[in-house]
Amino acid sequence: MLMRFLLCCGLATVAVSTQAMTLYKSVDANGLVFISDRYTPGALAFVIQERKVERPMLVVPKPNRPQQAYRYPLPWRGGPFRLTQGPNGTFSHTDSKSRYAMDIAMPEGTPIIAARSGMVVKTENEQVGRGNDASGNFVRVRHDDGSEAVYLHLKQGSVSVRVGQRVAVGNPLGLSGNTGNSSGPHLHFVVQRATEAGLVSIPYEFNQPVGALPNFALGN
Repeated sequence: MLMRFLLCCGLATVAVSTQAMTLYKSVDANGLVFISDRYTPGALAFVIQERKVERPMLVVPKPNRPQQAYRYPLPWRGGPFRLTQGPNGTFSHTDSKSRYAMDIAMPEGTPIIAARSGMVVKTENEQVGRGNDASGNFVRVRHDDGSEAVYLHLKQGSVSVRVGQRVAVGNPLGLSGNTGNSSGPHLHFVVQRATEAGLVSIPYEFNQPVGALPNFALGN
């Protein structure tokens, strides 16, 4: 009898944790208590309700990785060409707009291509020689993150894009030249960001070193 009672109690315990069910309690002539899932005359019915256990949600923290800076592919076809003036160069990279610019010596007429996708927001295509603008002929492309790349000293009449045009990486923009404040054929490439104080040059990197390339300007 005792084993039967314990078995019934065990069933009741399982019921608590699994589902709702009705059990019946009765007492025999000897005073022994019986619990069963079957009704017997005179038995007292009671319901065992399922209990839901709230399990805490496991939250896996995302790794705190710093956003990688965009690395620019070389904005020209051909070469190899060499960096002739880098960031903070004493010749002309001294103001806030050009502090982190790079000058790459290359023959006039070298194809210049977009190093990053974006929207063309400004161009100049008619300047002859030094002209009245130190930038010479140029293309300015605004990227999706708000930064802007400027390709300066391009050959007169070579700019092949228009304001409002969307360009992708590798699309032709024009040809390198020697216009504006330029001491020799080269591309002046700078990335800028608009601030309350105006456009300022921001640091960037090419996806391959240009300082180690042969120097076109020196003929090697």
